[in-house]
Amino acid sequence: STTGNAALELTVPSTASDTLDSLKRSGNILQVVSVTKTATASSSVAPGATWSYNDAALRASITASNASNLFYITGQVCIGSNGMAVHTVLQDNGSAVTGAIGDADGSRYRATTIDDNGNTEGAITMPLSVLLTAGDTNEHKFHYAFAHNSSGSTITYYLNRSFSDNDTSTRARYISNITVMEIGA
Repeated sequence: STTGNAALELTVPSTASDTLDSLKRSGNILQVVSVTKTATASSSVAPGATWSYNDAALRASITASNASNLFYITGQVCIGSNGMAVHTVLQDNGSAVTGAIGDADGSRYRATTIDDNGNTEGAITMPLSVLLTAGDTNEHKFHYAFAHNSSGSTITYYLNRSFSDNDTSTRARYISNITVMEIGA
């Protein structure tokens, strides 16, 4: 209540991703951005190359309200290949997110996750869970990238489907998603 019927002003967020929590307390979730891709996509990747899938259908764009806040990033990517290993890297607008890849060690590839099942019949789902400091108040565009460890072959990757894609009940269509939450520091 207000004293003497004085007016009380309430500011409503200007966008759907804003919050009413004007205190922005430590540990509070300040905003959530989530995207899910259900359609398929594919790309042929040469040895030593990377398929940076920076399409809006599977890219979570977010701007932190404070550089000290945290981004909690979760998701899964479902991909099929011709049996070669799939290195998956979390990227921010085309560059690997340093806090979401393994340490540098000689010539080893730095990735977020890998599957090396060697199976062309199905697809694999790789989960993602990363907590990072925002570091700035610029827009971040989180998405996935894929690479392989074949020394001489070009590999075709298939997002949300298996490599072998016969029209039969033993094949399926999958989803991939990414969710980014800004958490008050």
